Amino acid sequence: MLRLIILLLSNALGIWASARLVSGIHFYGNWQWLILAGAVLGLINFLVKPVVKIISLPLIWLTLGFFTIVINVLMLYLVAKIVGNLVIDSWIAAFWAVIVISAINFMASSLVYESKE
Repeated sequence: MLRLIILLLSNALGIWASARLVSGIHFYGNWQWLILAGAVLGLINFLVKPVVKIISLPLIWLTLGFFTIVINVLMLYLVAKIVGNLVIDSWIAAFWAVIVISAINFMASSLVYESKE
């Protein structure tokens, strides 16, 4: 349960940080909307992303894994469509936002796994 809460908060923090650091990513709303956007991102990454990765497995192999970045960008666009408060101006902005969100999620997950041991 703690891991799920940390993932939700790290997704929300990643979206907030991308809106602050990446020009072309805008988030309009308060912290409740940010938590909702983090929850939607976590849910999409849990339900939709594995299906898309299985379908696009040949492309992932052909590009030596770089196509997963495109999948992550598409998942972020899907979150922006569901949560109207997140606005993405371009693919390049979405790419950099995915990098920021992934870095924050990596740091948060490494803290969770490190504290478990």
